[in-house]
Amino acid sequence: MDLSNSEHIVIRNILEDPTYLDIVKPDFFKNDEYRLIIGICKDFWEKYKSSPSKDQITEAVKIYGKTEEIKESSIDSIFDVDLARYESDWLIETTQFFIEYKNLTKSAVDALKYLQSTPVSSENIKSVIENFKSIINDRNTIDFSFDEGLDFFEASNHKQPTFNTFSSGYPFIDTVLGGGFSAKALYVFMGMPKVGKSLWMGNLAVQAVKSGHNVAVISLEMNDRKYMKRLGSNMLGIPVGDYKNSAEDDQLIKKKLQSVSFDNFKIPGKFYVKEYPTSQASVHDIERYLRKIEEIKKIKFKVVIVDYINIMKNWRNPNSENTYMKIKQIAEDLRGIAMANEWSIITATQTKQSDFDSSDLSINSAAESSGLVATVDGMFGIIQDPMMYANREYKLKLLANREDGYKNSYKTFKVDYKYMRIIEDTNTPMHTE
Repeated sequence: MDLSNSEHIVIRNILEDPTYLDIVKPDFFKNDEYRLIIGICKDFWEKYKSSPSKDQITEAVKIYGKTEEIKESSIDSIFDVDLARYESDWLIETTQFFIEYKNLTKSAVDALKYLQSTPVSSENIKSVIENFKSIINDRNTIDFSFDEGLDFFEASNHKQPTFNTFSSGYPFIDTVLGGGFSAKALYVFMGMPKVGKSLWMGNLAVQAVKSGHNVAVISLEMNDRKYMKRLGSNMLGIPVGDYKNSAEDDQLIKKKLQSVSFDNFKIPGKFYVKEYPTSQASVHDIERYLRKIEEIKKIKFKVVIVDYINIMKNWRNPNSENTYMKIKQIAEDLRGIAMANEWSIITATQTKQSDFDSSDLSINSAAESSGLVATVDGMFGIIQDPMMYANREYKLKLLANREDGYKNSYKTFKVDYKYMRIIEDTNTPMHTE
């Protein structure tokens, strides 16, 4: 697509709104003089955080010794553009389209160069594919919005909004987190193998859906139909042992589904379960799926359950055996997409082997504790020793919290395995230190 006839208009509009100078690159332009001019403008922006005037560009051309390459008439042609002749929406769309299209074509060329220069074998094909995709994806997540941040000396900026905080469905979790889960945040529930991490993930998902929030469950270990059985047993009130036979009765399931909103007089949120093979899904894969569903279904997810972080693929270092770096980088990326998409992401992690069957957990119980704890907004320990299992009980303990207070507090929960439900025990107090 030839955009050369619009290049002088694009440059003029960029100078009018210089925040574009952070994104635009000189080689986006076909005109050699415009390439040099935009390079001068970017240097000026980086130094002074403002657009250069016509006289300043002319003077910079002399300082850079580019008087032979850049004619004064070319500078005039840019500043002769009368932006008032154009609709403001058209100027914005044209400028952003120009930048996005040029950026796309440049990343595509670079991706092809990478393929041509990289020997490919059966051993590295997956990492080559991931690197190829990352060249395209990472370079084309352009954000044209400019957020100047909060002005400290503006009184209204000191208010602490709660509109992005919502109830987890469990009073203990809401109390220790200052109201519940928050958007743009990452929460981790830690437990030993087979303690019921997926059971907790499913219950948190069900509570959110029943409260009217749109939820996605990303399953990396359990197949999607088995996850649906657990979720359905909990939400529809069908014993998990009878679920296979009950699910064959379409009329029964339809009736149960229609009655979900009658339990608490709220319209339930949308609910999706997506299965990925173990260690095959990266943060990029999950984000692409979620955003595609949001686009197709015209919805916005509130809660994303990722079950669980240890068996995700680290796209940054897919072949690395450094588990500390793997979990640290995946956690950073999960929190990154939570912030970018305003999702509350909840995942689980394993304890160290030495803490299997322990009657207590600490932040040091996580297999990769320091890298994970530093990233999360909240971490809970799922505790169930043999005696607690016999009594159908859990202890949930707050291990880390980005907000101050309640660290190491815990509460007893009851579990009904017949319906795969976890219920907070209202007869026992919350223990605090």
